[in-house]
This record gives sequence, C-alpha cells and structure tokens, in this order.
Amino acid sequence: MNNPVETLRNAHQAFSENRLADSASLLAANATFTDHGRNQTTSSREEFQVWLGQHLAMSSNMRIEDAQYVAMGDTVVAQFRAIGNQDGVLGSFPPTGKPFSLDICEVWKFNENGEAVEGHNYSDGLGLLGQLGHISLEG
Repeated sequence: MNNPVETLRNAHQAFSENRLADSASLLAANATFTDHGRNQTTSSREEFQVWLGQHLAMSSNMRIEDAQYVAMGDTVVAQFRAIGNQDGVLGSFPPTGKPFSLDICEVWKFNENGEAVEGHNYSDGLGLLGQLGHISLEG
C-alpha cells in the first residue's frame, strides 16, 4: 500500500497550489466525501474536484498551513488551518476581502491501492462567517 499520509499531504499541497485535479487524484473513482459543516456529500472524484473549486472561488489565495497527520492502519486524520482572503462569494455572502483562518479536521480511509475511498471534513463555518464580518459572534 502506498503511504496514505504522503498521499494526503501531497493532495493538500496540490490544493494550496490551485492544482485541483492533482488534489482530487487521491480519491478512488467512486469514493465518497462528506463536508459535515456544509452538509454536502460527493460520490466521485469529479464531484470532489467541484467541491474543492467552490473553496477557491470564495478565496483564490486559500492554502493549507500547519498540517499535522496521524495514521492508524488504513485511516489518516489530518488537522490543519485553511487561510486566505475572501475575494469571491460564499454562498449568498458577498466578498469582503477580509482574511480568515479556519481550523479543519479531516478523516480519510484508504484502500489497499493507496486511494482514498472515504473522507470526512469538519470545520467551523459559523466562526468563518464571523471572521469575514457576515455575522456577529458576540453574545
């Protein structure tokens, strides 16, 4: 089996370099991926690449930093920050140009060929909206 940590690290680096097809290549053709914060699920490499593109449409300079990876058998957990500036729309929210730093945790399961067959993404979308000035987080 290929090293799943290196596979995921390379996919994250490709995303940071706006190479979406390379980033999506970590997935098996029929892999599933769930963005739990946005309640979105993809069921193919192509759909996952579209999901990645939605993030770069919101922030053309988004990149992954401070990534840490832990492997347990065929599963890899990644914890990292996505940073950038909102220079595109985020759903119905207009661009603000403001910087953000979003803490993210992902859990990936790999097959015997070293391809990701299942992925889960967990992030604080409410905190992101607050950082960008779209909502007030003061209570």
